[in-house]
Amino acid sequence: MDGSFVPRNNIEAAILLLMILLRKVALNRIEWDPSILDHLSFALSVSGDLMILANQLEELLPGTIHRKERFHALALCYYGAGKNVEALDLLRKLLSNREDPRHVPSLLMASKICCENFSVTKDPGVSFARMALENLDGRCNQLENMANFLLGVSLSAYSKLAISDAEMVKRQSEALHTLETACKLSRMEDPVVLYHLSLEYAEQRKLDAALHYAKCIVKLEVGSNVKGWLLLSRVLSAQKRFLDAESIINAALDQTGKWDQGDLLRTKAKLQIAQGQLNSAIETYTQLLAVLQVHSKSFGSRNKLFKDKRDQIRNLEVEVWHDLAYVYISLSQWRDAEACLSKSRAIKLYSSTRCHAIG
Repeated sequence: MDGSFVPRNNIEAAILLLMILLRKVALNRIEWDPSILDHLSFALSVSGDLMILANQLEELLPGTIHRKERFHALALCYYGAGKNVEALDLLRKLLSNREDPRHVPSLLMASKICCENFSVTKDPGVSFARMALENLDGRCNQLENMANFLLGVSLSAYSKLAISDAEMVKRQSEALHTLETACKLSRMEDPVVLYHLSLEYAEQRKLDAALHYAKCIVKLEVGSNVKGWLLLSRVLSAQKRFLDAESIINAALDQTGKWDQGDLLRTKAKLQIAQGQLNSAIETYTQLLAVLQVHSKSFGSRNKLFKDKRDQIRNLEVEVWHDLAYVYISLSQWRDAEACLSKSRAIKLYSSTRCHAIG
């Protein structure tokens, strides 16, 4: 039939059937079954169509699901779709005095959004994390661990807003204390908590402690996560142990596939520059650009679920061309530097780093 929708795969067929069931519920033709929404949520999440799920939640008749559940589910949809400000607004509405200011999952989620989008929200999320801890009162170790972790990350961001040095040191100390508490609660088995604890020690220039926890991350994850390798390498670099840092990167490159080598290769090139090995750095950057080209072609035809990944690859490619241009400038190879900047301009028209290099 003309104008009819034909599902292309089983997921689309399932979504179509579940949406028909929701429509029948709205028309009072069948009784409400919560599993309909559960299955639809899963199917739309897998396909990356979270805004369609949000629309379905908004169209549900009042009383179909609890108002609190609707707000929280909508916030999750907006957060998954990258609309963090809208998600935070929904959570604030849910946490207002008229709704449920003690809803712990919403408090934790609001704190997480604030931590991840501090530059946009202008709120580090400290108050949300503190309120979550107060309302938990030791009833759930897992949630308490998460609340301490988010409070530590929030306080770390909050310390950067301090006006005086004394205030900054106080907030940094509290951030370390809460992150260490989260680490103890998780029995040092949560790599995310260990990562942020090591990062906080590194930012406070307590490099020996940062190195200890960075090694714990790599050991715990058996080298399966690139972020752990990168952190360990950067802490060693901060200690001026460039050869050790490069050895760590080489070990990571041996244990990871081509898809995950972008940041590793860029870090390796920077370490080579720090050691004065400019020609080796050029070879590393060339290898990295080849990897990024393969990435771009692979994600070029994928659906919108991979849009963020494509944008990340494009931004990294622009930064790599700029890094390479600066290496050529150091070698007084002006034409090669100009060629790199031209490549950068073809990907991204406006860039402050490129303007600085040209100037």
